[in-house]
Amino acid sequence: MLGLSTFGIARRNLQRRPWRSFFLIMAILLFSFFLFAGSVLSLSLSRGAESTANRLGADIMLVPEGFDPHVDSILLSGKPSNFYLPANAMENVRNLEADIGIAQMSPQTFLATLSASCCSYPVQLVGLDYDTDFIVKPWMENTLGRRLLDGEIIVGYHVSGWPGETIKFFGKNLTVAGRLEQTGMGFDAMVFMNRATIAMLSREAERIMGRPLTNDGSLTSVIMLKLRPGYDSVAAAVELNRQLNSKGIYALFSKKFVNSIGASLTAVSWIIRGGLFLLWILAVLIVALIFALTMAERRGELGVLRALGASRGKLLRLCLTEAFLISGYGAVLGIMLGGASVMVGSPMIKDALRLPSLLPSFTGLSLLALGSAGAAVLTGVFAAAFSAVRASRVDVHEMMRGA
Repeated sequence: MLGLSTFGIARRNLQRRPWRSFFLIMAILLFSFFLFAGSVLSLSLSRGAESTANRLGADIMLVPEGFDPHVDSILLSGKPSNFYLPANAMENVRNLEADIGIAQMSPQTFLATLSASCCSYPVQLVGLDYDTDFIVKPWMENTLGRRLLDGEIIVGYHVSGWPGETIKFFGKNLTVAGRLEQTGMGFDAMVFMNRATIAMLSREAERIMGRPLTNDGSLTSVIMLKLRPGYDSVAAAVELNRQLNSKGIYALFSKKFVNSIGASLTAVSWIIRGGLFLLWILAVLIVALIFALTMAERRGELGVLRALGASRGKLLRLCLTEAFLISGYGAVLGIMLGGASVMVGSPMIKDALRLPSLLPSFTGLSLLALGSAGAAVLTGVFAAAFSAVRASRVDVHEMMRGA
């Protein structure tokens, strides 16, 4: 027997005590399952919270002065609207960028259509500056995975059209590149495109209507601003209004509920992370206890191996190898079960929690799986290490005297 490798002996020991091995593997399996599934859920909610907080509104929105002060509600409801800022609005804001702490600034163009082949009701066409956008871009990247090309659109959940199909707006056929997931907000009835495409449609709209959309040729409806940390949106909006109202620009600061929703979603994510930490502590204690009882039961067996010439180092490696094999089996099975559960149960969990979530990409899920498996294996070996060290120190002469 001593001629066998440590790995071979360890594997035979596990086969010789199948029930003991089964319960140890189950302990690691449950830990790796909840670690992986919980990590995916936590990350999905975190990404959903971040994207939702951005999607619900920027810190400040710049709209035409004198326009409906509830334009933020129009942005959220998706009500088709045409309104445009002065042509030099971006330059005016850039002049104040350092004074009010602007971190990001992105223009959007709105164009309303009263009829379309895709819809039985009006839709809002939205042109985005992909390089600077931080409102829709996170959701767009999750849906499409690349930037929009000229003549391509991404449709909201309630807009008919599937990738590869074409939809006609103002006499122009546009290719559907992707669909957004349901958001329960105005985004579901919006159609998104890049700035070049919205400019082309605006020219067609002007030709069809026989009049220009704006007097100065502006194609910017709103400018979304995100401030640097530590800057107050209310104070910044007041300063912007003081300097820009005379130039036809009005600043709206985001509503409190926007930040509170984001904070609530983030809190849920932190609760899940806290639960995972407590689960890790519990797993370490349970696995350590099971290994301690197992090693105490096998004290005689290990003493025989010592009497046959096995060194203490050999016994230590044997015990740790058994722990590694058990942890490896449990981790792999737990990750496989967790992956299947995530794929099948993610929509149900999302509906049950009624919270937005964005599943990580395939690469992200793979990294989470590898990380969870590695953590489960290390946890099993770490939990067994103390018992393994004690077992390797069995004294043959003391056992003989006791016998």
